[in-house]
Amino acid sequence: MKWSFIRQQKLKAAGLLFSLMLIIFFTAISLKREVRELDQTVSSLQADRLQPAVDLIYISESLHAKRLLLENQFVTESPSSSVALSRQLERHDRQIQKRINQYEKTKLTASETTWLNALKKKWKHGQNLERSIQVLLSDNQLPKARQVFYGPGTLVHKHSVQAIQTLGLIQTETGLKAVKEAHRMAAGGSLNVTLLMAISLIVGLVILGLLHKATLLNQEPPSYQLN
Repeated sequence: MKWSFIRQQKLKAAGLLFSLMLIIFFTAISLKREVRELDQTVSSLQADRLQPAVDLIYISESLHAKRLLLENQFVTESPSSSVALSRQLERHDRQIQKRINQYEKTKLTASETTWLNALKKKWKHGQNLERSIQVLLSDNQLPKARQVFYGPGTLVHKHSVQAIQTLGLIQTETGLKAVKEAHRMAAGGSLNVTLLMAISLIVGLVILGLLHKATLLNQEPPSYQLN
């Protein structure tokens, strides 16, 4: 009877240990998957949100620099030559094209695609107007060049800036969603670890109790000699 009880206690302890091992195994798999997803989310945040935001800043700077170059042709006494002006505008256009190409390689939302296409369209329109202004300046038609610059040129530039601002807002909103998702994954992993620690503690206490009972029962009762 005693040995049967001891054997049952040991079997219970072994069963609890096996159950704990299974829990640890499946929890480890779940944590590994969550860590991998978290890593992907953080990598996406860097590649698809932070870098494009930097690209937008460079695009905006180049658009404003081009605007100032043309404006200087009307407000300064010694404007740049047509060749120098053309080279400077082309340099900024190459920078814009480079940044747009990088932006297009990222993971774009539907609204991002729409506004990026709008930006490209306005930029191309602006290039056509800039060429028209350069031709007018070369022909010494300053009033007509000024009219194009401050009329449709200003409107196109305004729309380009609005497209950049909208893309920036989309970047912010999408980035915040990614950050919240990363926080959710981190909280889930922390909860799994806490539950695992609690289960391990409870199972450990139960096993200690079972082994203690078996030890007490296994002890030989003390013998007393009668005088």
